[in-house]
Amino acid sequence: MRLVRNLSIFLLALYLGIILFMPKSNLYYKAEELLKKQGIVIGNEELKSSLVGLKVMHPVAYYQGLDVARASIIDAKVLLFVNMLSVEDIELLGVAKNLNIDIKSLKANHSILNPFYIKLNINGSFGVATGYVDLNSKVVHIDIIEPKDINPIKRYLKKAQKGWYYESKF
Repeated sequence: MRLVRNLSIFLLALYLGIILFMPKSNLYYKAEELLKKQGIVIGNEELKSSLVGLKVMHPVAYYQGLDVARASIIDAKVLLFVNMLSVEDIELLGVAKNLNIDIKSLKANHSILNPFYIKLNINGSFGVATGYVDLNSKVVHIDIIEPKDINPIKRYLKKAQKGWYYESKF
């Protein structure tokens, strides 16, 4: 019984140690490097590391040299088994600005139990939406649950029995 208790305490201490002392800024730079291979560059950011996460203040996203979006804050919580990303006040720039939509918040959740699946929750001027990114089949699917003003993006949406949705392959 003591062996089980000691092993449990050791594993808990190891888990907490990994989370607390993980170089979160280095993880961000690695993600930035991977995005750069896809033509996406994040610039003008300021990083603030905390015990369990990383905050990226005022980032601007560029796709193939064109500015696409700006956010007020990206808050990443890296907990190994469950990872969460929250993006606040996304403002579309450049060509994307013509969509005339505001995204107040975007939350993405990832679990190690399903590593190729990312769950999305979005709140914007178009309403409330949920969706997922399936990395295996390379599909982005977003269901608009509570539509408000979908006219600016209606040409990108499809109609189903349950309502409007967006689906794309990448």
